[in-house]
Amino acid sequence: MIYDKISNAGQYAFENHRLKSAVEDMRLNLHGEADETNDFQKNSIVFTTVSKEEKRYEAHRKFIDIHIVLEGQEYVEVSNVECLSNSTAYDPDRDIHFGDVTSSLKFKGCLEPGYFLICFPEDTHLVGAHEQAEQVVKKIIYKIAV
Repeated sequence: MIYDKISNAGQYAFENHRLKSAVEDMRLNLHGEADETNDFQKNSIVFTTVSKEEKRYEAHRKFIDIHIVLEGQEYVEVSNVECLSNSTAYDPDRDIHFGDVTSSLKFKGCLEPGYFLICFPEDTHLVGAHEQAEQVVKKIIYKIAV
């Protein structure tokens, strides 16, 4: 997991060239369309957050996620996938499974404009939530093959 300001993203060195390409797009072309590339998918979504108690953690095996909020605020939690319990069956077509984390070993905070969150396959993450009041969130999610 990496959580930082977008303005600091150039300080990281990535061996995965697809991840490096996605981070460069985030730094230099966040609001633009992605160039035709096989390096990553760039998905724009708009949604209304729900109470964190209604959400479950998700985990992926084939993809790295980069989460960037453009408008609004999204509550997130991140833990190690080894802390995941009550897991659903892994869906290889959607590269996802869900579960719960009762361990206190987790990052908790809000994702706001100007920041990014990278979740690797070893990171299970709860996203799309709020702690107090629902919000409409405009967001970009990069999906990068490992």
